[in-house]
Amino acid sequence: MTNIPATIPNWINGKEQTAQGGEVFANLSPATGEILCQVARSREVDVAQAVEAAKQAQPAWAEMPAVQRGNVLHEIVLGMKQHQAEIAEIVAAETGKAYKEAYGETGGAIALGLFYASEGQRLYGCTTTSGTPNKYAMTVRHPLGVAGLIIAANTPIANVAWKVFPALICGNTAVLKAAEDTPATAWIFGKVAQEAGLPPGVLNVIQGYGEEAGAPLVAHLDVAVVSFTGSTAVGRTIQRVAGERFARVSLELGGKNPLVVCDDADLDNAVKWTVLSAFSNAGQRCASGSRIIVFDAVYEAFREKLLARTQQLKIGPTNEDDLGPVINERQLINMLGSVEQAQQEGAKVIAGGTRLVGPEHVNGFYMAPTILEDVNPKAHISCSELF
Repeated sequence: MTNIPATIPNWINGKEQTAQGGEVFANLSPATGEILCQVARSREVDVAQAVEAAKQAQPAWAEMPAVQRGNVLHEIVLGMKQHQAEIAEIVAAETGKAYKEAYGETGGAIALGLFYASEGQRLYGCTTTSGTPNKYAMTVRHPLGVAGLIIAANTPIANVAWKVFPALICGNTAVLKAAEDTPATAWIFGKVAQEAGLPPGVLNVIQGYGEEAGAPLVAHLDVAVVSFTGSTAVGRTIQRVAGERFARVSLELGGKNPLVVCDDADLDNAVKWTVLSAFSNAGQRCASGSRIIVFDAVYEAFREKLLARTQQLKIGPTNEDDLGPVINERQLINMLGSVEQAQQEGAKVIAGGTRLVGPEHVNGFYMAPTILEDVNPKAHISCSELF
Protein backbone atom coordinates (compact mmCIF):
# COMPACT_ATOMS: atom_id res chain seq x y z
CA MET A 1 0.00 0.00 0.00
CA THR A 2 1.35 3.41 -0.95
CA ASN A 3 2.63 5.28 2.10
CA ILE A 4 0.48 8.43 1.79
CA PRO A 5 -0.42 10.08 5.11
CA ALA A 6 -4.11 10.27 6.02
CA THR A 7 -3.80 14.08 6.00
CA ILE A 8 -1.26 16.01 3.92
CA PRO A 9 0.05 19.10 5.79
CA ASN A 10 2.00 22.15 4.68
CA TRP A 11 5.74 22.50 5.17
CA ILE A 12 6.47 25.92 6.71
CA ASN A 13 9.82 26.92 8.20
CA GLY A 14 10.99 23.32 8.22
CA LYS A 15 7.95 21.92 10.04
CA GLU A 16 4.73 20.20 9.04
CA GLN A 17 1.71 22.40 9.74
CA THR A 18 -2.01 22.07 9.20
CA ALA A 19 -3.92 24.95 7.65
CA GLN A 20 -4.59 27.56 10.34
CA GLY A 21 -8.32 27.38 9.69
CA GLY A 22 -8.28 23.61 10.18
CA GLU A 23 -9.97 23.00 6.83
CA VAL A 24 -9.17 20.05 4.55
CA PHE A 25 -10.29 18.71 1.18
CA ALA A 26 -10.28 15.20 -0.27
CA ASN A 27 -7.78 14.01 -2.85
CA LEU A 28 -9.18 11.25 -5.08
CA SER A 29 -7.44 8.46 -6.97
CA PRO A 30 -7.93 9.03 -10.72
CA ALA A 31 -7.80 5.26 -11.23
CA THR A 32 -10.52 4.26 -8.76
CA GLY A 33 -12.28 7.41 -7.58
CA GLU A 34 -11.47 6.46 -3.97
CA ILE A 35 -10.20 8.97 -1.42
CA LEU A 36 -6.41 8.81 -1.14
CA CYS A 37 -6.04 11.36 1.65
CA GLN A 38 -7.29 14.61 3.10
CA VAL A 39 -5.29 17.75 2.29
CA ALA A 40 -4.68 20.98 4.18
CA ARG A 41 -6.88 23.69 2.64
CA SER A 42 -4.57 26.68 2.99
CA ARG A 43 -5.65 30.26 2.64
CA GLU A 44 -4.05 33.71 2.63
CA VAL A 45 -2.95 33.52 6.27
CA ASP A 46 -1.04 30.28 5.64
CA VAL A 47 0.57 31.70 2.51
CA ALA A 48 1.64 34.82 4.41
CA GLN A 49 3.28 32.66 7.08
CA ALA A 50 5.16 30.66 4.44
CA VAL A 51 6.33 33.78 2.61
CA GLU A 52 7.56 35.32 5.88
CA ALA A 53 9.51 32.15 6.66
CA ALA A 54 11.10 32.26 3.20
CA LYS A 55 11.85 35.97 3.56
CA GLN A 56 13.60 35.48 6.90
CA ALA A 57 15.65 32.52 5.59
CA GLN A 58 16.71 34.15 2.34
CA PRO A 59 19.64 36.38 3.40
CA ALA A 60 21.57 33.55 5.06
CA TRP A 61 20.85 31.18 2.16
CA ALA A 62 22.00 33.80 -0.36
CA GLU A 63 25.20 34.44 1.62
CA MET A 64 26.09 30.75 1.54
CA PRO A 65 28.54 30.20 -1.34
CA ALA A 66 26.87 28.73 -4.40
CA VAL A 67 29.12 25.68 -4.22
CA GLN A 68 27.84 24.96 -0.70
CA ARG A 69 24.24 25.50 -1.78
CA GLY A 70 24.93 22.97 -4.49
CA ASN A 71 26.21 20.54 -1.89
CA VAL A 72 22.95 20.89 0.06
CA LEU A 73 20.92 20.29 -3.09
CA HIS A 74 23.08 17.27 -3.85
CA GLU A 75 22.06 15.81 -0.51
CA ILE A 76 18.41 16.30 -1.50
CA VAL A 77 19.10 14.46 -4.75
CA LEU A 78 20.67 11.58 -2.83
CA GLY A 79 17.59 11.47 -0.62
CA MET A 80 15.35 11.34 -3.68
CA LYS A 81 17.42 8.49 -5.06
CA GLN A 82 17.13 6.62 -1.77
CA HIS A 83 13.34 7.10 -1.76
CA GLN A 84 12.82 6.80 -5.53
CA ALA A 85 10.51 3.79 -5.28
CA GLU A 86 8.37 5.43 -2.59
CA ILE A 87 8.14 8.71 -4.52
CA ALA A 88 7.18 6.81 -7.68
CA GLU A 89 4.45 4.93 -5.82
CA ILE A 90 2.97 8.22 -4.63
CA VAL A 91 3.15 9.75 -8.12
CA ALA A 92 1.45 6.67 -9.60
CA ALA A 93 -1.29 6.70 -6.95
CA GLU A 94 -2.02 10.41 -7.35
CA THR A 95 -1.92 10.56 -11.16
CA GLY A 96 -3.16 7.08 -12.09
CA LYS A 97 -0.20 6.52 -14.40
CA ALA A 98 1.65 3.21 -14.43
CA TYR A 99 4.34 2.72 -11.80
CA LYS A 100 7.01 2.21 -14.47
CA GLU A 101 6.18 5.65 -15.91
CA ALA A 102 6.14 7.25 -12.45
CA TYR A 103 9.50 5.65 -11.65
CA GLY A 104 10.96 7.00 -14.89
CA GLU A 105 9.57 10.46 -14.16
CA THR A 106 11.15 10.37 -10.71
CA GLY A 107 14.46 9.36 -12.27
CA GLY A 108 14.23 12.37 -14.57
CA ALA A 109 13.61 14.66 -11.60
CA ILE A 110 16.67 13.19 -9.87
CA ALA A 111 18.83 13.76 -12.96
CA LEU A 112 17.65 17.36 -13.21
CA GLY A 113 18.36 17.94 -9.53
CA LEU A 114 21.87 16.57 -9.96
CA PHE A 115 22.47 18.95 -12.87
CA TYR A 116 21.34 22.01 -10.93
CA ALA A 117 23.26 20.99 -7.82
CA SER A 118 26.35 21.04 -10.04
CA GLU A 119 25.47 24.51 -11.31
CA GLY A 120 26.78 25.79 -7.99
CA GLN A 121 30.20 25.35 -9.59
CA ARG A 122 29.22 27.44 -12.62
CA LEU A 123 27.29 30.52 -11.47
CA TYR A 124 29.60 32.78 -13.43
CA GLY A 125 29.20 36.45 -14.11
CA CYS A 126 31.01 38.00 -17.05
CA THR A 127 33.40 40.84 -17.83
CA THR A 128 33.55 43.06 -20.85
CA THR A 129 35.68 45.88 -22.17
CA SER A 130 34.96 49.45 -21.18
CA GLY A 131 35.05 52.65 -23.19
CA THR A 132 36.91 54.30 -20.32
CA PRO A 133 40.69 53.78 -20.06
CA ASN A 134 41.91 51.53 -17.25
CA LYS A 135 38.38 50.40 -16.47
CA TYR A 136 36.49 47.17 -17.04
CA ALA A 137 32.82 46.29 -16.67
CA MET A 138 31.40 43.18 -15.08
CA THR A 139 28.10 41.57 -14.20
CA VAL A 140 27.51 39.70 -10.97
CA ARG A 141 24.58 37.35 -10.38
CA HIS A 142 22.37 38.12 -7.39
CA PRO A 143 19.30 36.20 -6.18
CA LEU A 144 15.93 37.89 -6.51
CA GLY A 145 14.57 36.96 -3.08
CA VAL A 146 11.48 34.87 -2.43
CA ALA A 147 10.21 32.82 -5.38
CA GLY A 148 6.58 31.79 -5.65
CA LEU A 149 6.37 28.45 -7.50
CA ILE A 150 3.05 27.11 -8.79
CA ILE A 151 2.95 23.74 -10.55
CA ALA A 152 0.62 21.48 -12.51
CA ALA A 153 -0.30 17.88 -11.70
CA ASN A 154 0.48 16.17 -15.01
CA THR A 155 4.11 15.28 -14.20
CA PRO A 156 4.19 16.26 -10.54
CA ILE A 157 7.63 15.29 -9.29
CA ALA A 158 9.27 16.54 -12.49
CA ASN A 159 7.38 19.83 -12.15
CA VAL A 160 8.56 20.19 -8.54
CA ALA A 161 12.17 19.61 -9.58
CA TRP A 162 11.98 22.00 -12.54
CA LYS A 163 10.81 24.80 -10.24
CA VAL A 164 12.62 24.21 -6.95
CA PHE A 165 16.19 23.31 -7.90
CA PRO A 166 16.87 26.31 -10.20
CA ALA A 167 15.34 28.74 -7.69
CA LEU A 168 17.36 27.46 -4.75
CA ILE A 169 20.74 27.09 -6.42
CA CYS A 170 20.61 30.77 -7.37
CA GLY A 171 20.18 31.81 -3.75
CA ASN A 172 16.45 32.38 -3.71
CA THR A 173 14.15 30.86 -1.13
CA ALA A 174 10.81 29.49 -2.23
CA VAL A 175 7.16 28.92 -1.48
CA LEU A 176 5.93 26.02 -3.57
CA LYS A 177 2.17 25.91 -4.11
CA ALA A 178 1.45 22.20 -4.70
CA ALA A 179 -0.94 21.07 -7.42
CA GLU A 180 -4.21 20.29 -5.65
CA ASP A 181 -4.48 16.88 -7.38
CA THR A 182 -0.96 15.77 -6.41
CA PRO A 183 -0.40 17.10 -2.88
CA ALA A 184 1.45 14.07 -1.53
CA THR A 185 4.12 14.34 -4.23
CA ALA A 186 4.99 17.88 -3.15
CA TRP A 187 4.75 16.85 0.51
CA ILE A 188 7.26 14.00 0.18
CA PHE A 189 9.66 16.25 -1.72
CA GLY A 190 9.50 18.69 1.19
CA LYS A 191 10.09 15.82 3.61
CA VAL A 192 13.14 14.60 1.70
CA ALA A 193 14.50 18.15 1.54
CA GLN A 194 14.21 18.67 5.29
CA GLU A 195 15.75 15.28 6.05
CA ALA A 196 18.64 16.15 3.72
CA GLY A 197 19.53 19.21 5.80
CA LEU A 198 17.92 22.07 3.86
CA PRO A 199 17.78 25.01 6.31
CA PRO A 200 14.28 25.78 7.66
CA GLY A 201 12.36 28.31 5.59
CA VAL A 202 14.42 27.88 2.42
CA LEU A 203 11.67 25.73 0.89
CA ASN A 204 8.07 25.96 2.08
CA VAL A 205 5.27 23.84 0.60
CA ILE A 206 1.70 25.12 0.66
CA GLN A 207 -1.29 22.91 -0.12
CA GLY A 208 -4.66 24.16 -1.32
CA TYR A 209 -6.73 25.44 -4.21
CA GLY A 210 -5.42 27.93 -6.74
CA GLU A 211 -7.89 30.69 -5.96
CA GLU A 212 -7.37 30.33 -2.19
CA ALA A 213 -3.63 29.66 -1.92
CA GLY A 214 -2.13 30.36 -5.34
CA ALA A 215 -3.73 33.77 -5.82
CA PRO A 216 -2.46 35.28 -2.53
CA LEU A 217 1.01 33.90 -3.29
CA VAL A 218 1.05 35.69 -6.66
CA ALA A 219 -0.21 38.93 -5.09
CA HIS A 220 2.12 38.94 -2.08
CA LEU A 221 4.40 41.98 -2.07
CA ASP A 222 7.37 40.02 -0.72
CA VAL A 223 7.35 37.50 -3.59
CA ALA A 224 9.94 38.80 -6.04
CA VAL A 225 9.39 36.26 -8.81
CA VAL A 226 6.53 33.97 -9.76
CA SER A 227 7.09 30.82 -11.83
CA PHE A 228 3.90 29.15 -13.03
CA THR A 229 3.09 26.06 -15.05
CA GLY A 230 -0.56 25.71 -16.04
CA SER A 231 -3.32 27.06 -18.23
CA THR A 232 -3.08 30.06 -20.50
CA ALA A 233 -6.09 31.70 -18.82
CA VAL A 234 -4.52 31.53 -15.36
CA GLY A 235 -1.17 32.61 -16.78
CA ARG A 236 -2.73 35.80 -18.14
CA THR A 237 -4.09 36.60 -14.69
CA ILE A 238 -0.72 35.94 -13.04
CA GLN A 239 1.04 38.15 -15.58
CA ARG A 240 -1.37 40.99 -14.83
CA VAL A 241 -1.39 40.68 -11.02
CA ALA A 242 2.35 40.19 -10.59
CA GLY A 243 3.12 42.73 -13.30
CA GLU A 244 1.24 45.46 -11.47
CA ARG A 245 3.92 45.36 -8.76
CA PHE A 246 6.77 44.71 -11.23
CA ALA A 247 7.51 41.21 -9.98
CA ARG A 248 9.39 38.93 -12.37
CA VAL A 249 7.20 36.30 -14.03
CA SER A 250 8.00 32.99 -15.76
CA LEU A 251 5.07 31.28 -17.47
CA GLU A 252 4.89 27.81 -19.01
CA LEU A 253 1.43 27.69 -20.52
CA GLY A 254 -0.64 25.71 -23.01
CA GLY A 255 0.61 24.18 -26.22
CA LYS A 256 -1.08 22.85 -29.36
CA ASN A 257 1.67 21.15 -31.26
CA PRO A 258 1.51 19.95 -34.87
CA LEU A 259 3.09 16.69 -35.96
CA VAL A 260 3.57 16.64 -39.73
CA VAL A 261 3.62 13.38 -41.69
CA CYS A 262 5.27 13.96 -45.07
CA ASP A 263 4.64 11.92 -48.23
CA ASP A 264 8.06 10.24 -48.00
CA ALA A 265 7.71 9.26 -44.32
CA ASP A 266 8.15 5.77 -42.91
CA LEU A 267 4.49 5.38 -41.99
CA ASP A 268 4.96 2.65 -39.39
CA ASN A 269 7.49 4.80 -37.60
CA ALA A 270 5.28 7.87 -37.99
CA VAL A 271 2.35 6.02 -36.41
CA LYS A 272 4.50 4.78 -33.54
CA TRP A 273 5.64 8.28 -32.60
CA THR A 274 2.26 9.86 -33.25
CA VAL A 275 0.64 7.52 -30.73
CA LEU A 276 3.39 8.08 -28.17
CA SER A 277 3.28 11.84 -28.60
CA ALA A 278 -0.50 12.20 -28.61
CA PHE A 279 -1.54 9.72 -25.94
CA SER A 280 1.34 9.38 -23.46
CA ASN A 281 0.48 10.65 -19.98
CA ALA A 282 -3.18 10.35 -21.06
CA GLY A 283 -2.60 13.28 -23.41
CA GLN A 284 -1.90 15.62 -20.48
CA ARG A 285 1.31 17.14 -21.83
CA CYS A 286 1.83 20.66 -23.12
CA ALA A 287 4.35 19.16 -25.59
CA SER A 288 2.05 16.42 -26.90
CA GLY A 289 1.45 16.09 -30.63
CA SER A 290 -2.23 16.98 -30.49
CA ARG A 291 -2.59 18.09 -34.12
CA ILE A 292 -1.61 15.62 -36.85
CA ILE A 293 -1.08 17.12 -40.32
CA VAL A 294 -0.75 14.50 -43.06
CA PHE A 295 0.20 14.94 -46.71
CA ASP A 296 -2.61 13.94 -49.09
CA ALA A 297 -0.54 11.27 -50.83
CA VAL A 298 -0.23 9.16 -47.66
CA TYR A 299 -3.36 10.25 -45.79
CA GLU A 300 -5.47 7.12 -46.24
CA ALA A 301 -2.62 4.71 -45.56
CA PHE A 302 -1.53 6.63 -42.45
CA ARG A 303 -5.12 6.92 -41.23
CA GLU A 304 -5.65 3.18 -41.47
CA LYS A 305 -2.45 2.36 -39.61
CA LEU A 306 -3.11 4.99 -36.91
CA LEU A 307 -6.64 3.71 -36.28
CA ALA A 308 -5.42 0.13 -36.01
CA ARG A 309 -2.69 1.04 -33.52
CA THR A 310 -5.00 3.26 -31.46
CA GLN A 311 -7.60 0.52 -31.15
CA GLN A 312 -4.94 -1.81 -29.73
CA LEU A 313 -4.11 0.48 -26.81
CA LYS A 314 -4.82 -0.86 -23.34
CA ILE A 315 -6.26 1.61 -20.86
CA GLY A 316 -5.66 1.27 -17.13
CA PRO A 317 -3.28 2.04 -14.24
CA THR A 318 -1.00 -1.03 -14.40
CA ASN A 319 2.41 -1.56 -16.00
CA GLU A 320 0.72 -3.70 -18.65
CA ASP A 321 -1.48 -0.79 -19.79
CA ASP A 322 -0.52 1.78 -22.41
CA LEU A 323 -2.18 4.81 -20.81
CA GLY A 324 -4.06 5.64 -17.66
CA PRO A 325 -6.85 7.97 -16.53
CA VAL A 326 -6.94 11.75 -16.71
CA ILE A 327 -6.29 13.56 -13.46
CA ASN A 328 -9.85 14.29 -12.26
CA GLU A 329 -13.54 14.31 -13.12
CA ARG A 330 -13.44 17.99 -14.11
CA GLN A 331 -10.69 17.32 -16.63
CA LEU A 332 -12.56 14.35 -18.10
CA ILE A 333 -15.73 16.42 -18.54
CA ASN A 334 -13.70 19.20 -20.18
CA MET A 335 -12.18 16.78 -22.70
CA LEU A 336 -15.51 15.16 -23.52
CA GLY A 337 -17.12 18.57 -23.89
CA SER A 338 -14.40 19.69 -26.29
CA VAL A 339 -14.98 16.63 -28.46
CA GLU A 340 -18.73 17.30 -28.49
CA GLN A 341 -18.13 20.94 -29.44
CA ALA A 342 -15.80 19.89 -32.25
CA GLN A 343 -18.47 17.58 -33.63
CA GLN A 344 -20.96 20.44 -33.60
CA GLU A 345 -18.43 22.43 -35.62
CA GLY A 346 -18.19 19.69 -38.25
CA ALA A 347 -15.47 17.34 -37.02
CA LYS A 348 -15.89 13.54 -37.22
CA VAL A 349 -14.89 11.20 -34.41
CA ILE A 350 -13.21 8.16 -35.94
CA ALA A 351 -11.93 6.65 -32.67
CA GLY A 352 -12.93 7.03 -29.04
CA GLY A 353 -14.61 10.20 -27.92
CA THR A 354 -16.33 8.56 -24.95
CA ARG A 355 -15.82 7.84 -21.28
CA LEU A 356 -14.78 4.28 -20.51
CA VAL A 357 -17.25 2.59 -18.14
CA GLY A 358 -16.17 -1.07 -18.17
CA PRO A 359 -15.71 -2.97 -14.90
CA GLU A 360 -12.05 -1.95 -14.63
CA HIS A 361 -12.81 1.72 -15.43
CA VAL A 362 -16.23 2.45 -13.93
CA ASN A 363 -15.14 4.51 -10.91
CA GLY A 364 -12.07 6.13 -12.45
CA PHE A 365 -11.59 9.03 -14.84
CA TYR A 366 -10.88 7.15 -18.06
CA MET A 367 -11.38 8.40 -21.61
CA ALA A 368 -11.02 6.28 -24.72
CA PRO A 369 -8.10 7.33 -26.96
CA THR A 370 -9.73 9.73 -29.38
CA ILE A 371 -9.05 10.73 -32.97
CA LEU A 372 -11.02 13.37 -34.90
CA GLU A 373 -10.75 14.26 -38.55
CA ASP A 374 -12.09 17.04 -40.79
CA VAL A 375 -11.47 19.49 -37.97
CA ASN A 376 -11.66 23.18 -38.79
CA PRO A 377 -8.17 24.67 -38.20
CA LYS A 378 -9.82 27.59 -36.38
CA ALA A 379 -12.02 25.41 -34.17
CA HIS A 380 -11.55 25.55 -30.41
CA ILE A 381 -10.10 22.04 -30.29
CA SER A 382 -7.53 22.97 -32.96
CA CYS A 383 -6.25 25.97 -31.06
CA SER A 384 -6.62 25.18 -27.36
CA GLU A 385 -4.83 22.77 -25.05
CA LEU A 386 -7.39 20.54 -23.37
CA PHE A 387 -5.83 20.13 -19.93
